[in-house]
Amino acid sequence: MSKGHDPALPGGPAQPALSGLHAPTRPVRDRATLLAYVQLGLLGWFVYAFGASLTLLRDDEGLTRTAASILSLALAGGGVLGSLTAAPFVRRWSRGLMLRAGSILVAIGALLYISDGPLWLVAAGPFLGSLGASYCAVGVSAFLEARQGAAADAALAEANLFASIASLIGTLAIGIGATTILGWQAGLVILAVIAVLLEFVRGRDLTPFDVGTAMESRQDAPRLPGLVWWAVLTLILLTSVEITLLQWGPDLLRERGGLEAGAASATIAAVVIGMIIGRLIGSRIVERVSSELVFGGSILFAAAAFAYTWLVTGAIPLIIGLVLIGIGIGMHFPLGIGRAMRASLGQPDRAAGWTSAGIGVMSGVAPFALAALADSWGVHRAFAVMLAFFAVSFVLLLWKRVPEDVPA
Repeated sequence: MSKGHDPALPGGPAQPALSGLHAPTRPVRDRATLLAYVQLGLLGWFVYAFGASLTLLRDDEGLTRTAASILSLALAGGGVLGSLTAAPFVRRWSRGLMLRAGSILVAIGALLYISDGPLWLVAAGPFLGSLGASYCAVGVSAFLEARQGAAADAALAEANLFASIASLIGTLAIGIGATTILGWQAGLVILAVIAVLLEFVRGRDLTPFDVGTAMESRQDAPRLPGLVWWAVLTLILLTSVEITLLQWGPDLLRERGGLEAGAASATIAAVVIGMIIGRLIGSRIVERVSSELVFGGSILFAAAAFAYTWLVTGAIPLIIGLVLIGIGIGMHFPLGIGRAMRASLGQPDRAAGWTSAGIGVMSGVAPFALAALADSWGVHRAFAVMLAFFAVSFVLLLWKRVPEDVPA
C-alpha cells in the first residue's frame, strides 16, 4: 500500500526523506480515530488487570498454582485465536463489525472472570476477553494504518500511548479496589462498562472503520509479501524482551536490588511508566523523522539501557534502568507492527493478525525459556541472553528495510 503518493491521505503527501527527515505528518484526530484510541485501551486495561488480579483470584477461590495457570493458558489461547481469525472475520463480514465484537467480548470476558463460578466458566473469561482484545488490537492497528496514511506511525504511537496509560489505570483499579470495600473485581466491572459505552458512542454506522479493506476482502487476495514475515520476526524478538522483563523483572530486582517480593512486583511498573514516556516523545518524533530511523534508534537505546540495568546493583540504579528500558521499548510495538502492515501491500488486517499471533505465542515461549535458563544459570546471567535479541533484531532491521513508501 503506497502512503506517499496519495494526496487525499491525512498528513499530506510524503516528501522525499533527507537524512531521515520528512515533512510534518501529524495524525488527523477525528471521531473515528479517537474511538480507535479508546478501543486499544481496552486491550491494555484487560491484560494488565488480569495479571494484577490473578493472585487475588487464586486466594479468593482457593486455587492451586496449577489450576490458576489454566487461566493464563486461556488468556494466551484466546489471544492467538483472535489474531488468527481477525483477517477472515474482516473478509467475511467487516472490520467495523469485528471491532464491535471485540468490545463486547472484552466486556463479557471481564464479567465471566469475576463471576465466582466453576473454574471452566471463570477460565472462559480470560479466553473470550483476550479473543476480543486481539480483535481490538488488530482492527485498530489496521484501521489507523489505512486511515492515517503517511501519519500512521505517529497515530499508532499515540494509540499505544493510550493503551499504556489504560494498562496502568487498570492495574491501579485492581489494587485500589483490593484495599477498599469495593473489592478488586470493581476494576473489571469498570472495564466492562467502558467497553459497552464505547459501542453506544460508536453508534450504528460502522463503515468509517472499513477503510482500506478492499484488497483483503477479495477471495483472490495475493499472499503476503516475504518482507512482512521479516518485519514480524523483528518485532517478535523485541516484544519477547518486553514480555520477559515484565514477568521475571521482579526476580532481578530481588536478587540485585535487595527488594522484598511485594516491593519488587510493584516496582516493575517503572517499565510501564518508561513506555508511556517513550511513546509520548516518540509519537512526536516520528511526525518529522523516518520511522525506520526512529525504530533503529529505539532498539539501540533500549539495548544500552538493558546493558546498564544488567550491570548495576541497588534498588535506585535498577529502577532508573527499568524506566530507561521502558522509554526505549515503548516505540517497538507501534513502529514494528506499522512496518509489517506497510509491507503488506494493502492487507493490514492480515499482517497485524499474524504479528499479534506471533507475539502471543512468544509471550508463552520466551518467559518459559528464560525461566529454564535462570534455573541453571541464575536469573541475572539468564537475562544477558536478551541482549542477543536486541542484536539480532537490529541486524534484521538493517538487512530487511521496509521503505516508508511501499509501491502498490
